[in-house]
Amino acid sequence: MKRIFRTLLMAVALFFAGQTTASAAGELALPVPNNAGIDTVSYVTGLQLSNNIKNSIVPYFKLDYKTIVSVIDKLVGTDKKIKIEGIVITPDNVKEVGEKIFNEELFKRVSAAASDTTGKTPIFRDVKEQKIAETVFGADIAYGMANAPYPIDKKSFMKALVDNNNGKPLFTESESMEYIQHYYTNVLPKKNLEASNEWLAKNAKKVKGIKTTASGLMYKIVAPGDMNVKPMKDSDKVKVLYTGRTRKGKVFDSNRWADMPADRQKMISQYSPEKAGKDSPIEFALNQVIKGWTEGMKLIGKGGKIVLWIPASLAYGEKGAGDNIGPNEALYFDIELLDVTSK
Repeated sequence: MKRIFRTLLMAVALFFAGQTTASAAGELALPVPNNAGIDTVSYVTGLQLSNNIKNSIVPYFKLDYKTIVSVIDKLVGTDKKIKIEGIVITPDNVKEVGEKIFNEELFKRVSAAASDTTGKTPIFRDVKEQKIAETVFGADIAYGMANAPYPIDKKSFMKALVDNNNGKPLFTESESMEYIQHYYTNVLPKKNLEASNEWLAKNAKKVKGIKTTASGLMYKIVAPGDMNVKPMKDSDKVKVLYTGRTRKGKVFDSNRWADMPADRQKMISQYSPEKAGKDSPIEFALNQVIKGWTEGMKLIGKGGKIVLWIPASLAYGEKGAGDNIGPNEALYFDIELLDVTSK
């Protein structure tokens, strides 16, 4: 049942990810009214989100749209906490609070209400529980916008949520989808590539000891390790500890406990407490990872440490990966080669 809750709250992330499947040629512009003062991509993002709230969340749980939007308005673009009925909600605990409210018992009531033709079966036990649910939804959506693959202008974003509820959106749903597809497949990749190249160039100048290979991979060997025991072929298997960051410094993946995102630490602590507080070395063949890794790991031996600055062409390219790696994003990794397990 918790999967349903998470599925609804992941609507925005799925919306962003889905835009990689289409492309548009040339320039595209929506008929934005003169002096509207809006950021179009933020507005159409809000419009799509508004449709998700109105068409999925509100009718399914019988929640109040305006209450959810008011919470979003208070929190979007911030990491502020919000208190409702004695419960303090923060970016770090919003998922946990949500799963406590949207539990098995509540989903049974949702099912009962759905099959009740009289419409009298309540979903929430009282007004207090409904207020908490609406606040959790709004907070999770607001905090989640920090993971949008482009900056969100709050004024434009919130205007869309209000306009759509009033039945006066600036664009139709098809227009907004066309625009966001164009932005995600044409505008954003170009912006990210320019920003990534600039970031790589700056690092090349300011990082002492950094080197660049013919492919464009940038690296710094912190410790060479045992060069008699080193990966040579793409099929060689290695065991490593690593931390991956975006060019903006955000950790998107790590198997070092100290670097793991807080939500992953919580999940491990809850479901695999014996692994809590410990690093989790991983083993794989070099032909199973991005090109930058495949090339970079051959530069050190067992026990060695290396830092990689990987251009998009050697990472995830124009498609990107997940919520945190957009199209044409350069990446940063610091890696420790624990062992070469097979050659």
